[in-house]
Amino acid sequence: IRVVEGRLPAAWLRGHLSGAIHIPLASLPERVGELDASTPIVLHCKGGGRSSIATSFLQSRGLGSVSNLAGGYEGWVAEGFEVER
Repeated sequence: IRVVEGRLPAAWLRGHLSGAIHIPLASLPERVGELDASTPIVLHCKGGGRSSIATSFLQSRGLGSVSNLAGGYEGWVAEGFEVER
């Protein structure tokens, strides 16, 4: 599974999911080629809005196994899961 973080750079630096790659939503169209269509992708942002848009965008580009992390980064942290800083 490839986790893709869609928040802005300052938010990424404050903390992110372990092993995630950082591709802000605005950069996704130019960086979509960095993603392997054969690997399941989970997108997230702060609360789920931008990652929902990113999920739809990737699906429209033919990436089939794409999902949006429910609750986003804030939900992940609220559940007590670890983050990298």
